[in-house]
Amino acid sequence: MATRYAIGASLKQMGALLDISPERVLRRVGLSATLADDEDISVGADTYFKIWDAMRVEADRPGIEMDLAMAYAHGPFLPPIFAYSCAETLALGLTRLSIFKPLIGPVKMEVTRPNKRLVMSMKASAAGLSMPPSMGLFELLYITECARTFTGARVTPLASSLPSGFEADPDSIDYLGTKPLVSGDVSLTFSEEDAERPLITRSASLWETLEPGFREQLEDRMGTVTLSGRIKRALAEALPGGSTSADDMARRLNLSKRSLQRRLSEEGTSFQELLNETRFEMSERYLKDSGLSVPEISYLLGFRDTSSFFRAFHGWTGTTPGDYRSSATGGHGARLN
Repeated sequence: MATRYAIGASLKQMGALLDISPERVLRRVGLSATLADDEDISVGADTYFKIWDAMRVEADRPGIEMDLAMAYAHGPFLPPIFAYSCAETLALGLTRLSIFKPLIGPVKMEVTRPNKRLVMSMKASAAGLSMPPSMGLFELLYITECARTFTGARVTPLASSLPSGFEADPDSIDYLGTKPLVSGDVSLTFSEEDAERPLITRSASLWETLEPGFREQLEDRMGTVTLSGRIKRALAEALPGGSTSADDMARRLNLSKRSLQRRLSEEGTSFQELLNETRFEMSERYLKDSGLSVPEISYLLGFRDTSSFFRAFHGWTGTTPGDYRSSATGGHGARLN
């Protein structure tokens, strides 16, 4: 099944920023204008790019790429840009951006380090399609403005490039420092000094908290998540309610119990192993990072009683939950019973 991309929120945002009608934009690409009120509307890659071109036609003025880049660099929260902002350096930030870019659009981004410089290149991820050159210019301006915001420095690319047949406007050229070269891909080149420049927005602790969720979204988007991964995620949600049998999970995932067991066997695991793994991983996190009592943790993990949790945890670790928490927190764990 072809990948689809959510556009409901961005369609409204860009309509407001450019003072254009989302309904007219949708009609231009052959979609019903009534979809403008649908927050969950999603489209394929071809339509995604057509909507960009339709918005540009509706705006009917130069400089919209700059307007949108400046607004978005200081506006809506987007997972890929958040990943960029939490990194230690500009190079790592752009690398993270390249990993999570597919979450928001049909674009493939690559980061390389030829001669220690930092080169970001971008193109359509779908075979047979090309990114609109105007969208490419927006990306160059947007990523550069984010670089300046996140570093607190006047970062200026050494060079940039855009596909042929499109001329950047004078303000964009002035902003980028040089006129973009003509090339097949959209690209930016930064100096070694800028590549290693630390980000003032960096946050290792916040990134550690949010990265797993972003990676789950990416796995879903790219279709790489395994059945084991889906079951562990479903178990984490279902454990407090106690609906954690193989039959429960099979119904939740629209599979027969037999198919579930067969596919897990092909992945080299079993339902009981996944249940134990999920409970252990969650118990570790609760004991290390929360002030929940052991009975509360036992309940959240779906055990019938606290003694069952004690026996299971001792089997996993050879120690008790209280001793584990005390060791993991340097003796400062809260509410051990």
